[in-house]
Amino acid sequence: MQTEPWDERPVPAALTPEKLASLVESSLRGADALLFTATPREELDEIGRFAQLKDQAWVGMVRAIVAAYNRAPAAQREFACDEVALAIGAGFGTAANLVSQALAACALPGLVEAVAAGILTERHALAVLRELDTVELTLEQRQCIVLIALARYAGQTPGELMKVIRRLILTVDRAAAAARQDKASRDRRVDCYPDADGQGVLHARGPLEAIAAIKAALEASLGSRETGDERSKGEREFDLLVELLTGTREPAGWHAHVVIPYATATGGQVELADIPGLGPILPSTARDLLDQALDLTAINVDQDGTPFSVSDPVTPTHAATSAARTAPAGATDPVRDALLAMARNPAPTGPSNRGVAGYRVPKRVQRFLEARDRTCVFPHCTRPAFLTDKDHRNPWPLGPTHPDNLQCLCRHHHRAKQAAFTVEKLPNGDYQWTSRGGWTFTRQPKGY
Repeated sequence: MQTEPWDERPVPAALTPEKLASLVESSLRGADALLFTATPREELDEIGRFAQLKDQAWVGMVRAIVAAYNRAPAAQREFACDEVALAIGAGFGTAANLVSQALAACALPGLVEAVAAGILTERHALAVLRELDTVELTLEQRQCIVLIALARYAGQTPGELMKVIRRLILTVDRAAAAARQDKASRDRRVDCYPDADGQGVLHARGPLEAIAAIKAALEASLGSRETGDERSKGEREFDLLVELLTGTREPAGWHAHVVIPYATATGGQVELADIPGLGPILPSTARDLLDQALDLTAINVDQDGTPFSVSDPVTPTHAATSAARTAPAGATDPVRDALLAMARNPAPTGPSNRGVAGYRVPKRVQRFLEARDRTCVFPHCTRPAFLTDKDHRNPWPLGPTHPDNLQCLCRHHHRAKQAAFTVEKLPNGDYQWTSRGGWTFTRQPKGY
């Protein structure tokens, strides 16, 4: 079956201008009527409706721009941006960006259609385009990445979808990704420049694993706010950074967490590793980090990727590890030996899952909660689980100190749960949050 080239296919309208105007008008009337009588749920419904109208308007504009561009004679297409600029009452630069964005979006089968169908939002589509533009990819690679990302879409936010795209970019051409990483690492640097009101900016760019180490050291050294300290967290972090860099303070003991699939840790090239809260890293980078590991913890998962137990930390012989990496084939590798030992003797289900009689959550249970939840369990919150409070969903002692009644919550959403939301854990593992107006939001389990 012969098909037309993608850029020559008819451009269907998302909504006619008249239909869009009618929807806007009815929404405005509804908003006016709700001004003094709306319930919290009705207010959220209105917010959602206006967001959907904005998405449909973007789809209509994108398709109209592409239609105008494609129907212009080839010799006149360089002036399409001038026409768009006149149509929207903007300068050439703004119009050129819109035309480029529209052409890029419509060249990716399914992206604009997903926004038109209400599956994605305009913000999702723009996030996908921004992430794809960070590296040089062929059109076929871009199309492949988007099709896979759409197939895997499960209600992620634009930021979460960008992380999916980032992983796929590393996956589609592993050799090219490694070459780009090596080239980018050679450009690592620190920039300092002045800002307004007597301020300055310090900007550091380098390998993700090094940034993770810096972040972990800051988190560990920051500690809790002391009584009488009125500085915000941002102020305290900056002051701490100055103290650490100028040598007036020693960093506290810190851990940077890396999640490495067993196959990758033992030499596989297929699966990517992950630095929680920051993003994916290549298998070669993950294995280099194993050489520096202070401890290894095995997370045992079922066929669906759901954790059922977590081992106690195992400390490899660090001095021997570095030598083993350069040893001839067949020599002992302490890291590999530790991984194999944990694989042969997985932690039993009991130690991680068993509750305790008191209020305090033991370290072994905390490790299981962090492996199970991975992040704060408020929908779309990306705070890594190891930086969260371990909350009793039903307050202790009415609710036990047991994983079934425990969850990871960042400090902000811990307070939100106490003040404005209720949360329930469903039998399938979902967390169902209910707002003060009765809206329900679901946070699905984050498997491996």
